[in-house]
Amino acid sequence: MKLGHEKAKTVLTNGVIYTVEGEDWPKAPAEAVAISPDGIIQFVGTKDGAKEFIGENTKVIDLGGKIVLPGFVDGHCHVPGSAKEELFQIYLLQAVTKEDSLARIAAFVEKYPDKDAYWGGGYDVSIGIDARGPRREWLDEICADKPIIIKSGDFHSLWMNTIALEKNGITKDTPDPPGGMIHKDAETGELWGSISDAFSLITMEMPSYTDEQFFEAVDFFQRRMHGWGYTSLMAIAPHEVNLDIFKKFEDKGELKLKINLSGGIEPQADADASLRKAIDWRESLKDSKLLKVSTVKFFADGVLEGLTAYLCEPYDEAAGMGSDYRAAFYWNHDALKDAFIKVNEAEFQIHVHAIGDGAAKESLDAIEYAQSKAPHIEARNVITHLQLVKDEDKIRMARANVIGNTQTFWHPKTPGWFETVDVTTLGAERAETMYPVKSLIDVGVRVTFSGDHPITQINNPFHGIQAAVTRNVFNAEVFGIDKITDMDDPRGLLNPAERVSMKEAIEAYTINGAFQLFREDAIGSLAPGKEADIIVMDKDIFSVEPTDIRDIQILATIFNGELVYGKLD
Repeated sequence: MKLGHEKAKTVLTNGVIYTVEGEDWPKAPAEAVAISPDGIIQFVGTKDGAKEFIGENTKVIDLGGKIVLPGFVDGHCHVPGSAKEELFQIYLLQAVTKEDSLARIAAFVEKYPDKDAYWGGGYDVSIGIDARGPRREWLDEICADKPIIIKSGDFHSLWMNTIALEKNGITKDTPDPPGGMIHKDAETGELWGSISDAFSLITMEMPSYTDEQFFEAVDFFQRRMHGWGYTSLMAIAPHEVNLDIFKKFEDKGELKLKINLSGGIEPQADADASLRKAIDWRESLKDSKLLKVSTVKFFADGVLEGLTAYLCEPYDEAAGMGSDYRAAFYWNHDALKDAFIKVNEAEFQIHVHAIGDGAAKESLDAIEYAQSKAPHIEARNVITHLQLVKDEDKIRMARANVIGNTQTFWHPKTPGWFETVDVTTLGAERAETMYPVKSLIDVGVRVTFSGDHPITQINNPFHGIQAAVTRNVFNAEVFGIDKITDMDDPRGLLNPAERVSMKEAIEAYTINGAFQLFREDAIGSLAPGKEADIIVMDKDIFSVEPTDIRDIQILATIFNGELVYGKLD
């Protein structure tokens, strides 16, 4: 396969190059790739075939048998990830235990005694050994006279000390906001110390950042993504970064990612105004080569750990919410249908968060209705997360060509979390059915992978692929257990019937992700005419043991023909 006869800027040769082109691509790797001076792939094929693209100024890199894939595509990510917390706030995303979390909070408070309030992110709800999360009293012991407010690692809950609750006017008599919950002690009725999907209750002014700090955070995020092998991503509702920051980053020549941005429409918001904002964003980026606004994000429900995921059948009684509690669907059904129609007619893709099977069902109802009203538009609508999905709704997704965006990092039985959160809220039998992937693919759903970073802090796609292929714990050391060397080890195994093949996992991270971003003509596979987004790895992913996939290292990441991470010499 070749494009023209112009001499290449770079030729990668003597490699094992998986093109992700055609049905049998794993069985027929290429040996060489030629890249033009403007970063376009000119040739993919044999070493001998690449020779005609080598000129006097061509840089020829002998890969020595190293492995090549297209750059990875993350289908659901938050920019700039955890960079602001890591650089400027309390940072808990790598704290697993209660003791470690509290020690990090105390260290930050001690380091910055002059702050009026302490903000942070990334706490693990399961450290509270209760579905409601950790207690306010634990923070009171660290600092009782200044507010501490920390966002959970899943972005759905806030953990606060007593004075923070008081400063925001939250009492035991404050009513739950629509779709949200103020957690309380079941026996005393006193405030527990956390709220879920109730950010509207926060009246304190959030931390602000200078443009320079935002630049620093976006650059930090980009370098990290390159190190994991990502070259493109879907940036979900990036409220925390002004759109001008992205534009300035590109104008300075420093943006080295292809980013699709999404607007967002909240259930209680003015849908028309929110849609106009997304349209304005899209218009402002119409001349951008790297940025596009393709999508509008919706929330259909919350999360299990916040007791706000909307279920078809009630929560288990162990969750402490009674025998009939199913949580709430966030939208009025007619309002959601109307919003979906307007979004698709404006030629935006719907991207809807659905954790519970009830939320997935109701979202799919509305998507089907909207698509029936605009059948001429190829919307490529997406339902993301899909922790629980009815079998009949999997079939409906396939028939409606709805993309399933999944986060396989979450799919094993995470020690501590699975028992504390999943079994407590769903019961043991239903918890075993969580996170379908293979059953979605088998009925014809196009599946894409993502980490929902920074909710998945270490957004390494090889970790995600290992979890998808094994359905078992890939990071045992984090939980203080021995490495799992048998993919059938029951300690972390969740529903092995949902395991996917290596081919399916790689396609979910490459060509399927490119399709979700409306960029499959440019990225997602290696073929002449496509943009040279390429990663080089140290091991053959088709040869390593499934429980060792996570150990594969990215040696180099190439973006539009430019080396942006690692080295090739």
